[in-house]
Amino acid sequence: MTDPTPEPSPEPEGQNTPQIPPAPAGPEAPEVDPQEILKAISAANLAAIDADIESAFGAKMAELDKMLEGLDDLVNKIESDIQNLDQPKPDGPQ
Repeated sequence: MTDPTPEPSPEPEGQNTPQIPPAPAGPEAPEVDPQEILKAISAANLAAIDADIESAFGAKMAELDKMLEGLDDLVNKIESDIQNLDQPKPDGPQ
């Protein structure tokens, strides 16, 4: 005798469940004018968007430069410590 295949359970409701309300359908759905969409797209100031991207990129690059400086300092310190370990210690009083 074979076991019946269980029915798939409904989607669990939790954090990962999308909480997007359904779009209105039928007569209550608003008409979308293609000209209005084109106006909205053309109204987006690409120069301002580009400037925002450049600003964010510049800030991240400055942060990266600071991190690299700190890394260089750390490498120099470690190299100095290694050189100090490699040098023979002076003989103490005998």
